[in-house]
Amino acid sequence: MEIKDTIMVATEFGDTAGARDYEDGDFSGKEFYDKFLLPRFKKALEGNYILLINLNGFWGWPSSFVSGSFGILSKQFSSEIVLKHIQIKCDSNPMKEEKAKYIIQNPDKQ
Repeated sequence: MEIKDTIMVATEFGDTAGARDYEDGDFSGKEFYDKFLLPRFKKALEGNYILLINLNGFWGWPSSFVSGSFGILSKQFSSEIVLKHIQIKCDSNPMKEEKAKYIIQNPDKQ
């Protein structure tokens, strides 16, 4: 499968991660999920391609943000399907990639 869409998180969403829910403030994981991740993931699923999540320039990456976005997606579609259709990239901090993969694979631990 090939990458056919990219979410440039820092420029499309914002350059700072908030917490989990809308009530927690701006740039929440749930806001990212609702406005960016879910709609574009569904297109990747329907089109059978990979959605690249580019985190370069995106500051912070709290577990609450990741579980409020990628964790919810994993619960809805399963970790296998999510990992098949999403690739996460962060050149400056590969640990962000690992944190997201962990939460996708273990959404109930958050």
